[in-house]
Amino acid sequence: MPPAAAKRKLEKSTDDKPRKVAKSDTLGYDNDSDNDDWEDPSDEESGDSDHDAPVHMREKPAHTHGDDIDVQAGELEGLRETANLYKSNIFKMEIDELLNEVRVNYDKTKTVEKALHVIKAAFDNLQDDKESALITDYAARIEKRHKIKVPFPHAVPADARYQFKWTRPTAVHLVGSYALKTIIKSKHQWNVDVAVEMPKELFQEKDHLNHRYLYKRALYLSMLAHAVKSCKKGFQVEFAYLNGDVRKPIVLVHAPADKSDVDFSKTKAVIRLLPCVSDAVFTAQRLGPARNCVRPKDENDAHTPTPQYNASILQDASYTTLLAYLYQQIKVCDAFRDAVLLGKTWLTQRGLASCEQANSGWNGFLFSMVMAYLLNGNDASKKLSAGHSSYQLLRGTLDFLATHDFAQAIFLGRAPHNDLADHLFQEHYDVVIVDPSGSFNMAANVTKSGIAQVQYEARLAMQALNDSVDRFEPLFLKPVNQADYRFDHVAKVQVSSGDHMKQYDAAAQLDYPCYTHFFAKKVSSVLHQGLTNRVHLISVQYTLSDTNWPLDASPTAAEAAGNTLTLGFVLNPETCHRLVDQGPDAQDKAACAVFDAFWGDKAELRRFKDGSILDSVVWETQGYENKSLIVEKMVRYVLERHVGIHKSQLTYRAGQLYHYIHYAKAVPSSVVNQYKLNVAGFQPVLNAFTQFSKQLRAIDDALPLLISNVYPLSSTMRQATVHLPSPVDFANMDAYPTTLRYIPAIDVSVQLERSHKWPSDMVAMQKVKHAFHLKMADELQAKYHIVSAVVDNVDEANPYAANGHLDVYYHGFIFRCHLHVEQENELLTRLVESKASPVSKIHLTAPQRALAKQALHQHTVLFTHRREHTFNIQKLCARFPAFSSTMRLVKRWFASHLLSAQVPEEVMELLCASIFLDAYPYTAPANAATGFARVMHLLATWDWPNAALIVDIEEEMTAADRETVVTSFEHQRLASAVPKCMVLATAQDLQGTRWWLPGQASPGVVARIQSLAMASCTVLTQATRDKDYLRLFVTPMADYNVVFQLDPARCTRYFHALRPNQKFIADTDLSELGQQPYADLDTVSRLVHDIQTTYGSLVMVFYDKYGGDKIALVWNPFDATPKPWKVGVGYNSLPVDMSKTGYLKPAKDTALSKLAAPNWAAITAEIERLGHGLISKII
Repeated sequence: MPPAAAKRKLEKSTDDKPRKVAKSDTLGYDNDSDNDDWEDPSDEESGDSDHDAPVHMREKPAHTHGDDIDVQAGELEGLRETANLYKSNIFKMEIDELLNEVRVNYDKTKTVEKALHVIKAAFDNLQDDKESALITDYAARIEKRHKIKVPFPHAVPADARYQFKWTRPTAVHLVGSYALKTIIKSKHQWNVDVAVEMPKELFQEKDHLNHRYLYKRALYLSMLAHAVKSCKKGFQVEFAYLNGDVRKPIVLVHAPADKSDVDFSKTKAVIRLLPCVSDAVFTAQRLGPARNCVRPKDENDAHTPTPQYNASILQDASYTTLLAYLYQQIKVCDAFRDAVLLGKTWLTQRGLASCEQANSGWNGFLFSMVMAYLLNGNDASKKLSAGHSSYQLLRGTLDFLATHDFAQAIFLGRAPHNDLADHLFQEHYDVVIVDPSGSFNMAANVTKSGIAQVQYEARLAMQALNDSVDRFEPLFLKPVNQADYRFDHVAKVQVSSGDHMKQYDAAAQLDYPCYTHFFAKKVSSVLHQGLTNRVHLISVQYTLSDTNWPLDASPTAAEAAGNTLTLGFVLNPETCHRLVDQGPDAQDKAACAVFDAFWGDKAELRRFKDGSILDSVVWETQGYENKSLIVEKMVRYVLERHVGIHKSQLTYRAGQLYHYIHYAKAVPSSVVNQYKLNVAGFQPVLNAFTQFSKQLRAIDDALPLLISNVYPLSSTMRQATVHLPSPVDFANMDAYPTTLRYIPAIDVSVQLERSHKWPSDMVAMQKVKHAFHLKMADELQAKYHIVSAVVDNVDEANPYAANGHLDVYYHGFIFRCHLHVEQENELLTRLVESKASPVSKIHLTAPQRALAKQALHQHTVLFTHRREHTFNIQKLCARFPAFSSTMRLVKRWFASHLLSAQVPEEVMELLCASIFLDAYPYTAPANAATGFARVMHLLATWDWPNAALIVDIEEEMTAADRETVVTSFEHQRLASAVPKCMVLATAQDLQGTRWWLPGQASPGVVARIQSLAMASCTVLTQATRDKDYLRLFVTPMADYNVVFQLDPARCTRYFHALRPNQKFIADTDLSELGQQPYADLDTVSRLVHDIQTTYGSLVMVFYDKYGGDKIALVWNPFDATPKPWKVGVGYNSLPVDMSKTGYLKPAKDTALSKLAAPNWAAITAEIERLGHGLISKII
């Protein structure tokens, strides 16, 4: 694509309308000019523009009292104007700040200016040749004398008689974004483009044919490189390709890095020398899109059009005229330059600003030309006005890109010649944006895949701009071109450097000298044809290897060796799991022949329910996980059939993480049938719950009160358990060793109808509920022969809290029923809010009121918060197919890093919900691996200590609620000595602390989570083999104070481990637990609970609840500080002056201290005794 090029200084136009600038209108360096300097970059000669003029501050007038009203009125008017021109006042401030950050300070480019002077002088000092020579002889002379190998884009025929004679440039033009002042700062280098106009006399009339122009251009370029080398200023000079076009080598001039007056290394600039010609050298119609300008070797072969070749030559004649056109827009529209800067920033973050990022063909120059088109089009296409702000210009351009059908060409101008007719452009290019002269398709290199990426991102940007939430940061500040986060499926294809596909015949090679370009285009074409509406986007990205090379070497990028295509797929969640692709009707023989030719033996005729007989392709598979990989099967099949890509050339990332939420292979299939689980998913337990609810309601006639509702409360019913629930054979518990005896209890809320007969005493109410449990158990046994067990929680010491439940053993699952009585909540509320007074019937002491408050909290969490949370998560599972698997992977990750006791599972679920509900700058993931990767990125990059994460899971949060979250978070930080460092706020929990327990979300734990997430992001980016992903779930053990090794034979949940030892899983001896099934018996979690209950915040416990066989401890640094000794401190302690031998020995010259510190050795021994039989050793 032509770079954004503009003359440093243009003559003043007689009118405001854009016009084509002829060579006589431009100012540059002519051969016969006496001017030895570059043109001044100011706009002094264009008196109607003062955009770059210095600002002169006026003297401040004396202030009077009467001015106050005028000032206030002026401020209000300014605010109203800002609201009209920008999205909001805050958005305008953000844009202004961004522009200040991305603008290049051109006052600091004096060294670049000096280097340009030196290079121009070097060109002038190189003497013209007296005689011409054959190009082959001239190339040999250059290589021999100057050690420069001429970068011919194509081998010169041996019998070529083309002549070349060096003559100094006709003119030297400073072009590109540097001249327009539309460069943006970035981490990478930026270009200073210098168009060196080759003399017209160098070329003959037919030099546009058969690479003749390109041969002479390469020779001229080599002489320019020699001129720069000969100036002896230490410039680093090399060859490169212009925008990935292997026909068009250019010269890169890097700074000498010697701190001289031409050392511009600090600017990050690189000077690019672009040989060009005037538009009078070649007639445009001879290079029309349908013309053949590269004759085939065999004269009998057809002369197929060479549109890419033709556009490549026309590009060299367009630099000054195109950029004069853009410069005119800057003069007419004050905000145009800023809008271009914003557009380039947006493109850069998405990898679409240049060919170096993705080779999509799109770049910042085309974005600028589309904006200019919308400013200057006719009544139908003129969508922008010169009075628009930069935001309005950007928004209008993005809206056009998002909605325009690029199957229709864009013409900034039209030429009258038949060879430049509109339909010819549309027939020979994927995307058409014709320049103002009507002769050159500026988007000749843009592929269908490239424009699809631009349109996809533009649609997302418009959604963000229309959102009431400020999306400035993801729009402009966040890089979003990382494939692992951006796409649902990612494939990498190694381009073969040897065998080429059969479609790359002699005719194709004439227009596509680089096989990688042709290969990528073909891959995109067949994938679009095969996947149809299963995907929202197919992205084909690649970078050429060896695009820069030394002057004395030959280019190799066209050979395709080492080039890799990255294919990104954004799936359509509504259609990507489809089992049948319907083709044409069987009666349409021609269409069926095309369909069969594409799908081969996969195509077959099928009769459908409506009676139609269609040519179809069926993908036989079952289960969500297998259905989510149908697109992978299709991609592999299509690429192998039509492009010849062998499986060894293709690396595909889609379902590699599913393995980590399956049961291990060591688990006997007789106990857990993984295949059946994968097919059925959570449906068996959901069906069991539905049936159980009906039967439970059916027995309420025998109860004193009717059952009004039955609500699920468990993560199992939220489809959020790491492993799929497997039904247990309660009658055959002998087959289950101790390591497989964990049976989860699925919490259920059984809500009874309201009645005034409930007792007003909490203890009496609990006894009545116990009677209800007994009656329900009897009725279930009598009516349905369902075994139930009434369980009293002996560990519950709070007299006001519910201390019992009903466990129902139902079809291989255990449902734990909790009776929900509305009066219980009301009574607890009265107890908590009661005030001591002589007339009050309620007399609670402060400790009793604290117990009542704790009981109320437990009741609210169980029956209100968990019910609402379960409903919201179930809703998201139905809405997003990949949501359930994402939660399961994230929970596996947290547990694998021993964080089960530190992060509640509801918090993990909210983290996952955030990346589905607030997915911008992406769309909601349609694949679990992508969802997992985004959660890892969120954990790693969010500023947890300083910002709350808002998760609008109820989708009802207002702007006022968001402000409340921010205010509440700041208040927590200031009010608490150790505030929560991970806050996830929802509309029903604006403080974001609902799910956290005391001592959780501490700064150290959150810092460790972020560190582990960063490492996981690195693994996801670097993984090349399936087994590399195992590193995601392996945690370092070096940072703990104590690590206890558990006996796997007594870990009832050991079969949930990632890699369990088979000898403990396949144990055939009768379990010591006997034949009785136990609900929710998790020996490791019980030990962790006992440690936490005993030592409180003194000890931080880390373990993996999903089959982990280790418990790690960290001494809490806040509680480990020595304190004055007192009775009943709550843990084993010893004086700080106690020696290892048990004697008090204060430090020299100090008195005996009265402080005591925890006795860590004794505490460790106590815990070891507490876990006797389960703890095998201390590591």
